[in-house]
Amino acid sequence: MSLKCQRSNESVPSAVSLPANRELNAARFPVSVRPVKTEVMLHKVRVLKAVKGNAIRQARQLLGIKARPKAPILNQPVENIIERHSMICRRLADLWPQGFSLDGGSVCEIGPGDCLASAAFFVAKGAGHVDLVEHQPPVVNEKQFRILSHLKELGFPIATDILCAREGGYHLNPTYISYFKDLMENYRVENKHALVFSHHVLEHVEDLNSMFESAHRALHVGGRMIHVVDLGGHGEFEDPILPLDFQTYPDWLFAAMYPAHQRNTRRFLCDYRAAAARAGFQQIDIRPTRTADKAYLAAIHPQLRAAARQQSIEDIAVIECTLTAIK
Repeated sequence: MSLKCQRSNESVPSAVSLPANRELNAARFPVSVRPVKTEVMLHKVRVLKAVKGNAIRQARQLLGIKARPKAPILNQPVENIIERHSMICRRLADLWPQGFSLDGGSVCEIGPGDCLASAAFFVAKGAGHVDLVEHQPPVVNEKQFRILSHLKELGFPIATDILCAREGGYHLNPTYISYFKDLMENYRVENKHALVFSHHVLEHVEDLNSMFESAHRALHVGGRMIHVVDLGGHGEFEDPILPLDFQTYPDWLFAAMYPAHQRNTRRFLCDYRAAAARAGFQQIDIRPTRTADKAYLAAIHPQLRAAARQQSIEDIAVIECTLTAIK
């Protein structure tokens, strides 16, 4: 499979290295690489904040208080939303297999969150239908329509008619979109899709084996799987925190900081490759799109948790990658 990508025009700070043929996902890491004291826990205040937030979340669940609806991207300023959605569309264009045509076939997107850009992209590229599998409820409103319209004006292939206006509001157009409010592990569809896609989702999947088995089952023979996986820190440990600092905490502490399905599971490249192979996928290809700087990796490596230190230097250095495969 040919994965030709645009060359980035952004400068890459020293904590993260970027292959010359890949675009940086707007990462902004500090230029300097600080020395690491192995006897000192990193970012104590951030750790405390994460533990406190998780404790409050669990208390609300025990008390039967419903979680607030989430729209982490759509609640941002329009410029930020356009920037992120444009990045996803550019990546889809870069990762699109040479000669691959949907030709009325169906697509499954795992974990779209409150972003409909990918679904609109697939329909514009010829998909007859898109299944969205997301455990959060859908976020559909006039702002979504404006965002999609703006992306179309920027020249991206976008089908704005995945949304329809009726009864004083916007709704997902059932002609093109079906929404499954569940985890991919519980998605029961067989031999239906030409493509399964996700962007920054697999790092949150708790049961990789079941997820890949479901994806394999959902694809028809010859169907393709394309994922972009973010292996860096999340939540309190995103930019500007250096990308592997979150791998320094023991499992018991990390579990107290973040609940299942809302954390980076801290799995490694070998775990994704093995789970995809066990599910029956062929031509599994994992390509780094961002890697940790060598000086930073050498400094932080002694403080990484044991499981991380057991990985090869080449694998643990990968902060983001693409994973593609064929059924």
